[in-house]
Amino acid sequence: MNICVVTPYFETAEAWIRQAHASVRGQTVPAHHILVCDGSAPAQIEAFHGTHIILQRNYRDYGNTPRLIGCYNAITHNADAIAFLDGDNWFQLDHLEGLLRFARDNRLDACSSARTLHRMDGSLIAKCPTVTGRPYIDTSCLLVMQSAFQHLIGWILLGQTVAAEMDQHVWRHMQTMGARLGFLDKATVCYRTRHASHYRLIGETPPPDAIDRIDLHGEHYH
Repeated sequence: MNICVVTPYFETAEAWIRQAHASVRGQTVPAHHILVCDGSAPAQIEAFHGTHIILQRNYRDYGNTPRLIGCYNAITHNADAIAFLDGDNWFQLDHLEGLLRFARDNRLDACSSARTLHRMDGSLIAKCPTVTGRPYIDTSCLLVMQSAFQHLIGWILLGQTVAAEMDQHVWRHMQTMGARLGFLDKATVCYRTRHASHYRLIGETPPPDAIDRIDLHGEHYH
């Protein structure tokens, strides 16, 4: 099984990208990591093993265009499955193995996992109560099998108006097109969060730079 993991990034801390890359390389099943630099200075990662695509400009759509470019590259690598991982997140070591087994056992075209929420320093906040597959999934939790690759064009179908929540639209697009989808309630993705609501979830005062996101457009990509 040839699995590719697509990671777009824009001005992401190199330490975080290194952690993301290490979590891909450390998976219990082999995976090819495709980094897509979205118009910022390319990350310098020692002993990088994978493909590094450098785009000449920032597409300002929360990584959706770079994700699709990464998908094209994965297909040229004869991928059997494509997963996604944002540059500031990381996988638990059995993430891909668990999703792959779940997809095979249930004859799914795509599936998604649960996630845990983490502070900016990586420490655990809680299991995320909103990413449950009903209806919300997260980009970094998604695995798409070859049978559903044709639906990945969904990353750019709707443009800037809903750029920040395109993962939800891709999920619904696949469902509308008849893809067999499933949610694995096992939190194997670690999501580094800036959102104030996640800190309030456990009664913690949000950090000074936390955000209450009210705008979902690509103009506020960074």
